[in-house]
Amino acid sequence: MCNDYEQHVRWAEYRKMMQDLELGIPSQQAELDLPQADDVRINDIGPVMRATGNGIELVPMTFSFPPGRQGGAPVFNFRSEGRHFAQRATAASFPHRPSSNSPARGTLRRSIVFR
Repeated sequence: MCNDYEQHVRWAEYRKMMQDLELGIPSQQAELDLPQADDVRINDIGPVMRATGNGIELVPMTFSFPPGRQGGAPVFNFRSEGRHFAQRATAASFPHRPSSNSPARGTLRRSIVFR
């Protein structure tokens, strides 16, 4: 799974995607809320799209889950078989482009993460 991603989605492109999807952007959001980054790695802070009211806001979040046990490594990949997250997790997305080995290169993609 992904343990590093690039964030090269430009603010104008993000706004257009949100308008095309008919999703609102909070008026206080600006280009600074979607910083460009060549590498966002485990434990780095990156912009995350999260539902709020009638729109979607960008918030900075850590790219990983806290360790499952004290002194453990951060969690960025896990199996969900037989687990139920509806009561404990909130779905969110981070705007990014597919990796260079993806057949859909050049298109905007949203991936699901939980916090």
